[in-house]
This record gives sequence, structure tokens and C-alpha cells, in this order.
Amino acid sequence: MTASTPSATQPPAFATASRNHYRAAVLAAKENLRISADHLAGLAAECGIKAILADFLGSQLNTRNRLVNDEVATWAKKKGAPGVREWRPQEHGHLPELWEHLTAVAHRRRGGGAGALFTQLIWKNPFAGWDVAGRYCDGTAITDAEVDRHLKAAYDLIAAHEQAGILGTRTHS
Repeated sequence: MTASTPSATQPPAFATASRNHYRAAVLAAKENLRISADHLAGLAAECGIKAILADFLGSQLNTRNRLVNDEVATWAKKKGAPGVREWRPQEHGHLPELWEHLTAVAHRRRGGGAGALFTQLIWKNPFAGWDVAGRYCDGTAITDAEVDRHLKAAYDLIAAHEQAGILGTRTHS
């Protein structure tokens, strides 16, 4: 199953989903289910990043119930106005590009608050080259070292989210 579209009636619980995917990934790794472990580690990290962006770095749900942040925007054609472009926030999508959104927003805020905490995580994208489609592979392309690196990255994101919560730097309740 690919990353699903959040329900239109219930806001996504990114932090809870991150912890659940992480626990499932650890169980899969212990059972030597490398493909599933890597897939779930990626989903755990993705949900962890979205939890950080939503809870501590100002991202908000748009009308489609997807996260956006004005600090991650691009020029796009304006609907109904041919030839006119507007600065439009991008939806936070999926790994590995989602890591770049976290990097962009956290770097802009590294001078204080939660941004400083999260900049410690983002020096190198541990999911560069990771693809959710890896779940379809035959298992030869995913190494134990990659699974370990992805599990550690997911754990670090969850821990950073929890630490920021303890420090009380939420951008919303």
C-alpha cells in the first residue's frame, strides 16, 4: 500500500502513525523481513517528518487535508489567469523529497526554537535513493545496512519529535 491520502474527516495523526510504523519495522527486521522492514522504516520516517513539520515548524493542513508550509513554495500557473504565475506553497509529499522540505524549513529557523533542534538531524538525507516502490523488489537490492540506517533515521526523527514536545516548542496545540 502506498502512502494514502488522509481522511477528509479526520486529521492525520502523523506522530502516532510514525511510532506504529517504526514498531512494525523493528518487528519485521527481527524476523528478517528486510523488504517490509525497510518499507515500514521509510513510512515511519515520513510520518515522523510530517509530525515535526506540523507540530513544530508551522506546516498546516490545506483544504485537501495535506500538509503545506509557505516556506516551501514554488512559482506556478495561476488558475483562471492565463500567463499569470503565483507563489504557491507546495504540499509536503513523500520521501526522499520530503527530507528536503524538512531541511528547507528547519534551516530557516535554526536560529532558535525547534528549528535548532531539528537541524541536527538533517545534515545528510539517509533516505536519498530510497523509494517506496522498494516494497516490490526481490530483496536483493536492500541490504541489512540500509535497513539499519533507515531504522536509525526513523528512530531519531521520533526521538526529536518527542524531545521537542518536552521542550514545549510546538507551533500549535
